[in-house]
Amino acid sequence: MKKLYLIICCLFSFSVFAQTKSEPLNINLQQAIEIALNENPTIRIADRTIETKKLYKKEQLVALFPNLTASAYYQRTLQKQQMVMDMSKMTSGIAGLLTPVYEALAELGKPVMPPTSGGSGGSAMEMGTFNNMGLSVNLTLPIIAPALWNVVKLSSLDIELAVEQSRASKIALINNVKKAYYRVLIAQESYNVLMDNYKNVEQKAQLIADKYNQGLVSEFEKLRAEVQVHNLKPNINAAVNAMDLSQKALKIYMGIDINEPMVFTGALKDFENEMKTAKIPETNTLSLESNAELKQMNLTIQQLERSQKIVLSGVCPMLALTGSYQYMTMGDDIPAKEFKWFPTSVIAVSLQVPIISWVSTSYKIRQIKNNIQNMNDTRLNAERLLRLSVTNYLSNIDKAIADYESGNETVKMATRAYSIVKKQYEVGAATWLDLNDAEFALLSSQLLHCQSIYDYLIAQAELEYVLGKNH
Repeated sequence: MKKLYLIICCLFSFSVFAQTKSEPLNINLQQAIEIALNENPTIRIADRTIETKKLYKKEQLVALFPNLTASAYYQRTLQKQQMVMDMSKMTSGIAGLLTPVYEALAELGKPVMPPTSGGSGGSAMEMGTFNNMGLSVNLTLPIIAPALWNVVKLSSLDIELAVEQSRASKIALINNVKKAYYRVLIAQESYNVLMDNYKNVEQKAQLIADKYNQGLVSEFEKLRAEVQVHNLKPNINAAVNAMDLSQKALKIYMGIDINEPMVFTGALKDFENEMKTAKIPETNTLSLESNAELKQMNLTIQQLERSQKIVLSGVCPMLALTGSYQYMTMGDDIPAKEFKWFPTSVIAVSLQVPIISWVSTSYKIRQIKNNIQNMNDTRLNAERLLRLSVTNYLSNIDKAIADYESGNETVKMATRAYSIVKKQYEVGAATWLDLNDAEFALLSSQLLHCQSIYDYLIAQAELEYVLGKNH
């Protein structure tokens, strides 16, 4: 019995855990953004790109530090080099130099016989040894290297550009998550509106069916009401599919599995207070300094200017300190322990001055200047287009607020009109067409009311994206 009780408890605990585990998570807009910033692959790619740029800068900095290398070598001479010397000419030359000496000695009574040549031709002599070995340590230190300095500064600009690109990716991701979240909300709200309309049509059809059974309406009117009910079902199915697709799209932006059970909380009505208190700023008061596109263009222009300095520094003198220490030996016999080792060391300062390189450099500089001017013009055109976009989004926000204010009153009037016509139809004071028109007017006003809130949120999100806001 104890074992059976233990098994039952385990099964019960497992079932509770499985139910708890399968329960969907409730996610609001802020949570969706946080999950996206942590799980979306584009953010991880951007972070790794920044790390790669930092490592590249460190690699360039190494070139400014002393470079120390060690090497060892062994050389085996297969055939020694030979040198030929003409001994007869060497002897006659020596004799000519010593003639004054011989004459002086003869005057003193000490005659000396001058050397005689051994014949014409020359003798061959071998040079070098069969085995040569050595160890060396070499040091190089750049003292004045303008090109290296500018390359390091260009690497710093690369890091800044990578950071800005990462920020741009986050801003774009937040914008996409917001718009996808708003699409989920309007899909859910549209579904709710259609379901309310479907219930009203069903009630109307039931009311007509009751009147038909009482002989108060014709069969045609009963069939027309039933057809209207069936015609609404495809719209309901389309709304369900729209909710499913919008939720899956949002999950993709969040970087999670599309089959992950989640419930996205919130409703469009939660943003009504924001619309009521919204103040539309003037276009000239909004700054584009934080716009990601413009900031990347600014950094690109700075990179081109730094590239121009790199080209100029390529024709500047370079001063470097070099030194080496060598420990070597040579001999003809093996083993090497019988060889004599002797050290040699040297230190030097080298100066490189380019002489004929200004011609090609001038052409490169002109090319870079043209690229800089092109980028400045591109930036100017992009800024103008962004200003136009800001104006357009502000206009859309203004229109959405106006539509919301008028639509809010329209929904109230349509709801009141439908209630009146419905009661009139129940007592026979209104026709089926009157009731149907009232239903359609109510449905349209509710959908337009939802659409105005959605348009406001989308325009607000796009405006924040253009302004470079990441919240």
